[in-house]
Amino acid sequence: MGVAEIWKLLSKAAQTTSFEQLSSTGSNNTRPMIVGVDACLWITQCQAVFHMPSHAQMGRNPELRALFWKTTALSRAGVIAVFVKDGPERPSVKRNKKVKAKPHWLVEEFTEMINDFGFYSYTAPGEAEAELAYLNRHGYIDAVLTDDGDVAIFGAQRIIRRSVFYSSFRLNKEDKDEITVYTADAFKNNPEVGLTLGGLLLVALLKGGDYDMAGLPGCGIGIAQGLAKGGYGDSLLAAVQNMTGEDLADFLVGWREEVRLELATNSKCHLKSKQKALSSNVPETFPSLRVLNLYVHPTTSWSDGFFPPTVDHWTAKVPALPELALFCTRKFGWKASDLIDRFKRLVFPGAFVRRLTLPLDFNQHLYNHVVLGRVEDEHPALSAFLKITRRK
Repeated sequence: MGVAEIWKLLSKAAQTTSFEQLSSTGSNNTRPMIVGVDACLWITQCQAVFHMPSHAQMGRNPELRALFWKTTALSRAGVIAVFVKDGPERPSVKRNKKVKAKPHWLVEEFTEMINDFGFYSYTAPGEAEAELAYLNRHGYIDAVLTDDGDVAIFGAQRIIRRSVFYSSFRLNKEDKDEITVYTADAFKNNPEVGLTLGGLLLVALLKGGDYDMAGLPGCGIGIAQGLAKGGYGDSLLAAVQNMTGEDLADFLVGWREEVRLELATNSKCHLKSKQKALSSNVPETFPSLRVLNLYVHPTTSWSDGFFPPTVDHWTAKVPALPELALFCTRKFGWKASDLIDRFKRLVFPGAFVRRLTLPLDFNQHLYNHVVLGRVEDEHPALSAFLKITRRK
C-alpha cells in the first residue's frame, strides 16, 4: 500500500525501540500516549493471512481472533488507542481497483471488541490515513500505528511500524515488543533521506502510489529523491496549498520546465547523473491535479460540512473484562479454562498497566478516605494509607 519502496527509503531515518519504552516517553507527560490506528488496514491484513485452503481448519473466526491478538499488544503497552475507519467520501478507485462502498463484514464485530478493550473508534468521512495524519499533525494523537506509507505524505509527524509480528497471530515468547519509529523531523534532517513534506509528495507523484500507480515512467526512487532534495516538491506543495484554477495551471507550466531542466543538467547535484531521456518524457499532464488534491486536500472531519471527533473524551480507561470475556466466548468458542489462561497471559497484564494510568484526583481520594471513610479500591497505585483494610 502507498508508494513503492517508500519504507526502504525512510528506514534510513528510523529508530528501533520497544512499545513499552515509547509509551513511557512519547506523550506530553500529562496523560498516556495516544496512538491512532487504521482499523480497516488491520482488518485487511488479518484477512489476507487466512486466504488459504486450510482456512476452515483455523478455528472459529480466525480473522477476528487475529485482531484480538493485535489489540492485546496495544493494551499491554499502556497506550490510549483510537481506531479510525474509512468513510464514504474516500476515493472510489485506488491502485486501479474500485473501492468497495459497503463496510467490511468484520467492522461491526471489531468495533465491539475495541470498545470492550476500553479503546476508542470512529468512522472518518474519507480515508483513515488522511484522518490519522491530521490528528497527529495537530497534536490530538501522539503517533500513528500503520504500514501504509501514505500517512507520511498526508503529514503525520510520528509513525510506528511493528518490527516483530506474532507467529500465527499468537503471542510469541521471543517477541521483544520491538517497533520502528519514523518522524517527520528525521525525514527532513537525516542527510540520507532529506525529505520535507513537499519532498514526500513529489516522491509519491513521481514513483506512483494508490491514486496513480504509473507515476512518471522511468523515474526510480533515487531520481525522485534527488528532485525532492532540489526543492521542487516544496514549491509544488506551496502552490497547491495557495493557488487554484488558472494561477495553479500557469505555475505548473513553469514548474514542469524547471523539473525537465534539472533532469537534463543536474545543476543542483542531487542526482547521480544527468537524466536527459527522462527529461524529454515529462508530459504536459504531469502532475495530475486530481492526484495532487487527493494528497494535499484530503477529506477529513475538519473539512467543510463535517464534524471533528470529540478528542477531549480520549482518556485512559481499563478494559471491560466481563464484557470482553463474554465476547471471546461467543465469537471464539473458548471454554472457561482456555479463557482464563489466555486472559492471564494476554489481557490481565494490559488491564493492570492501564489501571495505573487512570487519572488521579489525589485530593478527592484523600477527602473520601479521611472525611467520608470510604474505601477506594479503583486506583491500586495509591499509597497504602488511602486504603482501609477491613478486619473481621
